[in-house]
Amino acid sequence: MTKHDAMKAYFEPKISELVGDLLNFNFSPESEDAVSFITNYSDKVRKSYIRAAEKEYGFTIVITKTYSTYGDDLNLEAMNLAQAFMDWISSQNRKRIYPEFPDNCQIKKMECLQNMPNLAGIYAERGLARYMIQCRLIYFEKETGA
Repeated sequence: MTKHDAMKAYFEPKISELVGDLLNFNFSPESEDAVSFITNYSDKVRKSYIRAAEKEYGFTIVITKTYSTYGDDLNLEAMNLAQAFMDWISSQNRKRIYPEFPDNCQIKKMECLQNMPNLAGIYAERGLARYMIQCRLIYFEKETGA
């Protein structure tokens, strides 16, 4: 299983619970209740050692919800859903419940890189808005073989 497989498998059950749909990997459709996992970078070296390195896996969660231009609470509900997802990520980190990376990796922490979701944009014609959560996973990876 690759790191990408592990990340998708880790987040899919929570996405299904929140919106009742599958997680889109590196694709963000223009449809209500779509949640996407977008890779930003993988294996970014933070610190090198003789036969190991501390690395980062950066990713973005994009949540697409219905958008309102009226005085109702639809946008607030969408923001609260995205915030709840961020809170879940933080609680998983506190509990040290992480994706199953390869055996030569040890995850140190998973964190959101902001304190609230960003409103990444709206698609006014379709009445949709995208909320974006940027995160990273920091892990220690030993060389294999040799």
